[in-house]
Amino acid sequence: MNVSVLPPPLNPKPPVLRPGEPAWFRAFPFMRTLREYRAANFRPDFVAGLTTALFTIPQGMAYALIAGFPPAAGLATAVAASIIGAAFGSSEFLINGPTNAIVVMIAGNAALFAAQGNAIEAIVLLTLLIGLMQVGAGLARLGTLTRFVSEPVLTGFTAGAGLYIIINQLASFFGVDRSVLAPDLWGWVPPRCAAFDLARFLRSLHGVNWVSAAVAASTFVIVRVLQRFEPRIGRRLPGPFVAVVSVTVAVWALGLSEPGAAHRVRVIADIEPLSRFLPGPRWPTFTHISWRELLGPALAIGLMGAVEAIAIGKALAARAGHPFNASQQLIGEGLCNLAAGAVGGFASSGSFSRTAVNHEAGAVTRVSCILSGVLVLVIVLVFAPQANAIPIAALAGTLVHIGLKLMNVARLRALFRTTSGDRLVLVCTFIAVLFAEHLEKALFVGIATSVYSALRRAEGFKLRALSETPEGGLREDVDVADDPDALVVVLNLQGELYFAAAEELQAELVRRVIPGRVLVVRVQEAYNMDVTVAEAFGEAAAKARQAGGRLILCGVRAGMRRTFERAGLVESFGADALFQERPELLASTRAAVAYAHELVKRAQEAGHGAPVGDSPRGSGPPAAG
Repeated sequence: MNVSVLPPPLNPKPPVLRPGEPAWFRAFPFMRTLREYRAANFRPDFVAGLTTALFTIPQGMAYALIAGFPPAAGLATAVAASIIGAAFGSSEFLINGPTNAIVVMIAGNAALFAAQGNAIEAIVLLTLLIGLMQVGAGLARLGTLTRFVSEPVLTGFTAGAGLYIIINQLASFFGVDRSVLAPDLWGWVPPRCAAFDLARFLRSLHGVNWVSAAVAASTFVIVRVLQRFEPRIGRRLPGPFVAVVSVTVAVWALGLSEPGAAHRVRVIADIEPLSRFLPGPRWPTFTHISWRELLGPALAIGLMGAVEAIAIGKALAARAGHPFNASQQLIGEGLCNLAAGAVGGFASSGSFSRTAVNHEAGAVTRVSCILSGVLVLVIVLVFAPQANAIPIAALAGTLVHIGLKLMNVARLRALFRTTSGDRLVLVCTFIAVLFAEHLEKALFVGIATSVYSALRRAEGFKLRALSETPEGGLREDVDVADDPDALVVVLNLQGELYFAAAEELQAELVRRVIPGRVLVVRVQEAYNMDVTVAEAFGEAAAKARQAGGRLILCGVRAGMRRTFERAGLVESFGADALFQERPELLASTRAAVAYAHELVKRAQEAGHGAPVGDSPRGSGPPAAG
């Protein structure tokens, strides 16, 4: 089996146009969706978009504060990114907007931005640079680099992200104010990551608000119960939306969010009250900003955002069964950031949690993503007072439900039982998500482990002994190379013949060399031989000749023979020792084995221990035998 070092590229060519479609459909995927859209899809798309919008509002405002922007800028970024990303991206369900990984990377460069004189203007320019880089990479079809993201990486990342979401929401679920979370662990200040965040939370259990915990648990239970009813009624229910609305009404009716209430439940208004105002389109001024100093952060943040979005989009595409073009998604991500910068926002990417909300809420097409952006705008402009009453704990309850759904135990168990390489990649990726300060680093750990595992497989080969049957056939048998009486040893070589395999292959062949022995190696199931391996064969052939024997290769394909010829190694074997492949099964191998016995017989007739030489001129098989 031909095992490649890298997995096959993901959709390396632009999607093929369907009959009657204009060429510009390729660059504007939303038009294809709109052309095929059915009225029956609008209701589930609307419900999914509205449910997602309810999550986007508090997250957008909170992420804006982390990035050093006013809350309204986070909402503007979410609106622009979700609409533009859905219109131009490849994914049907990916929700673009502010994300934890991106805003933390922005905050990490706060000193650089402040040195530019105007931090806000510097971040806006950074966002525009990121957009230009991503659009350029997409046009160059660099999205195919996502072939490095294998299934174990995606599964481990998805499961780890599910646990990450749960841990991240524990404080909100139990009503613990994040300002009172333990800043250290017994005097040690660990890095910010899911594992240590869990430890910090467990040390802060004295601050639990059990009323908030009851609100979150009620939301969680409502979602789970409604999903249990779905198979019975044969239709999908908007569980998260119904749960959030129901709990919000209950909290308002019971006065649990009132300022003077005992064990008061925190609501969206406590993060930052919504107002009927969003910043309009504007072009920032860059009078004192050096864009050259921003190129490094722009490249790093743009790369992380693109990989994160493409990984999520690829995972959802595999789960939902729709096509996914990584290069087109890169273009969509770039246009998202250009749009965010144009409205005075900051860099965005695909959001794992909000995308999961959108998909789990029953989204059918990318219209749900566009509606989520539109509905964020509508809610802010029209229903800001009502949206302010949504309990934070209710949102945490639905997110915990989503986190559990992402941890597909059956899929994890299935992959864990496959190969040791897949198991290693799966475990490393999952653990990295829990200990990485930023999720994109965990993704890179998984990719690196996957590539390492693939390289280890590539350097591996199988060299099995074949024994001759009384009927003249060949069969796989125990290794007989160490039998001093076996003067003809037949070996079957399987696998990739990359340079990494050369040293071990040469050692295995030389180990089987004894005086007067003829080694016949069938190479018809060995592939992609490079010059390093060809030279290893030549060295082994020379060692065999020095011991009075020969090394014969059979099943040699035309390309492999040309490699030997170009490397000047045919003389090391002797032209008579390269038997080219034949259409008949094992014909080349049988001819090579027969010739090996003939050489041994000649040597024995010439005198015991005499070297096995080349066939005399005019006798023996032809080089192409």
